[in-house]
Amino acid sequence: MTTNAVGTPTTEVLGGRLRWSLAVDQGLGCLGLYSVLPVLGVLLASGSSAAFVGIGLFSYSASAGLSAMLLNRWLTRLTYLRGMAGSMVLSGVAFGLLPHVSSPIARCGLLVVAGLGVSVHFLMSRVLVAEELRSDIGRNRMYSMLQIAVNVAAAVGPFIGGFLILVDARLLLATVAACYVLAGVALFFGVPADLRPAPAVSRWPISREVLRWAVVDPPTRRLVLIGATGAFVYGHFYSAIALLVARDFAESKFLRGALIAGPALAIAVFQGPVTVLVTRLMRGGATPFTVLVHGTVIFTLALVTLGLDVPVLWGTAVAVALFALAEMVFTPMQSTAFAGLAVQSKFEAFNLRQVCWTVGEALGSLAGGSVFLTMYHDGLHHTYWLVLAVLVFAVTVALAWTSRARPALR
Repeated sequence: MTTNAVGTPTTEVLGGRLRWSLAVDQGLGCLGLYSVLPVLGVLLASGSSAAFVGIGLFSYSASAGLSAMLLNRWLTRLTYLRGMAGSMVLSGVAFGLLPHVSSPIARCGLLVVAGLGVSVHFLMSRVLVAEELRSDIGRNRMYSMLQIAVNVAAAVGPFIGGFLILVDARLLLATVAACYVLAGVALFFGVPADLRPAPAVSRWPISREVLRWAVVDPPTRRLVLIGATGAFVYGHFYSAIALLVARDFAESKFLRGALIAGPALAIAVFQGPVTVLVTRLMRGGATPFTVLVHGTVIFTLALVTLGLDVPVLWGTAVAVALFALAEMVFTPMQSTAFAGLAVQSKFEAFNLRQVCWTVGEALGSLAGGSVFLTMYHDGLHHTYWLVLAVLVFAVTVALAWTSRARPALR
C-alpha cells in the first residue's frame, strides 16, 4: 500500500466523514455559484456599461479557470483544510461585497477574487482525492460523487437566483456568500487538520519537463487531445445549444427551462448508475482513455441528433439527454485520467488538466456563440451540427486508432 506526503496510507475509498464533508462542501459551494451565475450578467448590467458586463464575466471565468496556477507553490505549503476552507470563505466575501461597490473596476476586481477562491478550491479538492486514493476506480467513484453534488446544486441554484434577484440583489448575494461560508465550515467536520498535499517539485505550475512529456509521450498526448475535444463539445451547451433553445422555444419558458436544466437533473439522478456501469467496464479492462473515447462518441451522437431534420422538440430533447449521458461518462473520468498521470506532483497533473479543459471549453464557447449563430441566421444550423459531429468523430477515431499501437494510459 502506498502512502501520501504525511505518511497516511492511501486507500480505495475515503473515510465516511471525509467523503461526505467533501460532498456537502461541493454541494453548498456550487449552490452559491449556480444561484449567481445565471443572473450575474443582469447584476453587472446595473450601473455598468455593456463593455464592463462582458469584461466582468470574462474576469470571473478566466480567474475561476486558471488563477490557482499562479499560487501553485504557495498552495502546497497549506493544509488541505486551510486551503479549501479559506478559498470558500474568500469567494463568499467577494460575492457578498459585490452589491456594495459601484465602480465597475472594483466589481471586476471582486469577481477575480471570487474566481480565485473557486479555482483554488477545485484544484485542491481534486488533488486531495488523487493523492488519497490509489486506484482509477476509487478515484472515479469519488469524482462521480462530487459530480452529483455539483449537479444537484446546478438544478436548484438557478431557481433560487431567479427568485431572489427579483426580491433584492443584496439578499441574493448575501445568500450566495452564506453558501460559500457554510461550504468552508463543512470541511471542518471531515478533513483532518494536518492533512497536506505533497510538496511542489517545480517553481512553475506546469514544469518544462511535464509540458515536454505531454507533447512527446503518446498516451499523455492522446489524453490531452481527447480531453480538449470533449471540453470543446461541452462548451457548446451553454453557447450554441442555449441559443438554439432560446430561439426555437421562445414562446415557452417551461420548455426553455426544462431543456437547459435537464442535464443537471439527469446527472443528479443517474450519475450513480452510470458510474456503476463505468466501474464494470474498468474492471473488465477498459482504461480511463477508453472511457473518455466512449464519452466523446456519445457527445458526437448528440451533435448528429441536432443536425437531423426531425421535429425540433424531439430532436433537441434527445440531444440534450445524450449530452447529459456523455457528461456523466466523460467529466469524472477526465479528472480520474489526469490523476493517474505518472507526474510526481498531482498539482501539476491537475494544472495540466485545467489548461486542457479551459482551452477546449473556451474554443467551444467561441464557436458556439459566433459561428453557430451566424449559420443559424442563414438557416444552416443543421449543417453546423453535422459538420461539427464529423470533425469530432474524426478526431476521436484517430486518437483511438493510434492508441492501439501502444498500451493506453491507465
